[in-house]
Amino acid sequence: MTVVGPGILDAELRARRTRVTTRLVFTDEVTFHEEGSIELGAGNILRFRSLERGTLERAGTGGARHGTSVLRVESGEGRYEGAKGRITSNFVLSPDGAVDDEQVAVIFIDREEE
Repeated sequence: MTVVGPGILDAELRARRTRVTTRLVFTDEVTFHEEGSIELGAGNILRFRSLERGTLERAGTGGARHGTSVLRVESGEGRYEGAKGRITSNFVLSPDGAVDDEQVAVIFIDREEE
């Protein structure tokens, strides 16, 4: 994660052929709004933003923080053109800035496959 200003964090996560780029803008110490994209290789991209405020709270005494957010899929490119749906994100931010993120997505594409 990169701090880009007071209350603003940018993050880029990579796993296999997937890249998640996101910006969290904090409204106070524990709540934030989020927007970004998920690139699933070969120009296939989902764009999202917060459906409601996310939270990032202390996860115990070790310094880790636990975060959750519900995201609205607003658009897509490539095979995800016309995509709409929801993504839930459940993540842990370690004291050294590493992020472990698990996401569940329900995506609808309003077009016929070629």
